[in-house]
Amino acid sequence: MAVKFAANDLAVYGIAHQLPNERVDNAHLLAALAEKCGRFAARKAKSITKHLGIESRHLVRDLTTATSSANPSSIELSKQVISQALAHADMTAADLDYLLTHTCTPHTQVPPNAAWLADVLAYHGPYLELRQACTGFANSLQIASAFCATTPKPVAIVGVETGSVYFDMSKEFIDTEQLVNYVQMGDGAAACIVGPQATDNSNLALLSDIYLGQVGHDKQPGFYLDSGSNDVGEKRMARFHHNTAAVRAQGSQLFELGWQALQSRGYQLDDFAYILPHQANGHIDSLMAKELGIEPQRIINDAKHLGNLGSAAIWVSLSRLIHSGKLTSGDKVAVLGAEATKYLYGGFVYHHK
Repeated sequence: MAVKFAANDLAVYGIAHQLPNERVDNAHLLAALAEKCGRFAARKAKSITKHLGIESRHLVRDLTTATSSANPSSIELSKQVISQALAHADMTAADLDYLLTHTCTPHTQVPPNAAWLADVLAYHGPYLELRQACTGFANSLQIASAFCATTPKPVAIVGVETGSVYFDMSKEFIDTEQLVNYVQMGDGAAACIVGPQATDNSNLALLSDIYLGQVGHDKQPGFYLDSGSNDVGEKRMARFHHNTAAVRAQGSQLFELGWQALQSRGYQLDDFAYILPHQANGHIDSLMAKELGIEPQRIINDAKHLGNLGSAAIWVSLSRLIHSGKLTSGDKVAVLGAEATKYLYGGFVYHHK
């Protein structure tokens, strides 16, 4: 199976993450559901939480109303994280060569988030948005790697999700798929400023072995958001759909393929201080540790307390790890991204400085 490795490594100038509002635990989440939809719906959702292992998350929606706008909006979240990342890099938006964003829950379909973000940053350069979920980071890095081969200027990448608003707390809307979405997903954003590797910035952390592959040919999506041009005639609220059986059958393969990609570059488990997988559930550390034969403490598991952050997940977890102080110079982190929409896998190796 083909996997594409980016031609150029990237230096990390700055990284930041942002989680909206106060953390919402399961008790609060389920109480809000019971009030609007009844105890039966809440009991069913509670059963799902046990299987998923997610105990809390941050949300942009208001749980006191059946439907809600995003507060803060994805643009406000994105501005916060990119401003922090630029500050860490001692840069301004004017220093950027390109602005890349990725999300599957955009502020508006068009203009893209990147356009709104350019406005609030007073950024006058080019921008590009990927409408992608959990491996948006990997595609963005493929693009950034190509851009940075031709210019010394840095590229900003922002991943954000505000998907909690795609839920109507009404008996007419909810079913098992929607309850999975309600208890599984979280909201958040992160930004990373990257640039070409050069001898004069050897003190900067590095992203190497950037890879991307897919095995989705002729397979039904494991996860998708409707209300594209194919659905507008139905005049209903946009909703996420989960094909849990398909994800269960295909999901683990994506991590296996990602690990094979890194092994093909000569890496072994002992090379890494941590493994950072995409986290769709709160059991990922114990499940992956068992498969790899390593200690669960070496597997990053933020989903237990943050939920599945979709397009923002890898960047948020990497930012949290970098800023936690757990890494020492020379440590490597294997990033194993996986996306169930049409079964993509992607990642990189992070080298800490």
